[in-house]
Amino acid sequence: MKILRFLNDHLEEILCAVLLASMTVVIFLQILLRITGLPLSWNEEMGRYMFVWLIYIGCAAAVRKRKHISVELIDLFLKERGRFVISILSNVIFIIFVAILSYNGIFVVRRVAPQLSPAIRMSMAIPYSSFLVGSILMLFRLLQDTVLRFRERKESVSHD
Repeated sequence: MKILRFLNDHLEEILCAVLLASMTVVIFLQILLRITGLPLSWNEEMGRYMFVWLIYIGCAAAVRKRKHISVELIDLFLKERGRFVISILSNVIFIIFVAILSYNGIFVVRRVAPQLSPAIRMSMAIPYSSFLVGSILMLFRLLQDTVLRFRERKESVSHD
């Protein structure tokens, strides 16, 4: 149970840290080998794919921490109940958007699966899956956040 709670709290950060460290090593290796005149063909491509994965996992981390881009101007003029309604409405719209992205992402990954990357010769489904995995993680985190907001609202109403 502690492992699941730890993963729930830190999954995106762990994945981002591993991806960032790996990407840094791969790109640094590319620089060193290029200076020595022995460049490898796969380093640049691998670094690019790691960066794409890092972006989508980072988006899920931002959603989990409620640090994604949002317009907070409306919140300044609303009372507690209005802010709650706007936050739920915002989450619902975001959930619908991410669900559509996830659904369409499945078809994109299927379509590119037979293609191979130029240097590494791996299925292009792997880099394109970053979009799908990130969207699914965002969807999961948005659902968690929506449930949490309802619980927080229920607790604040019962204490008043």
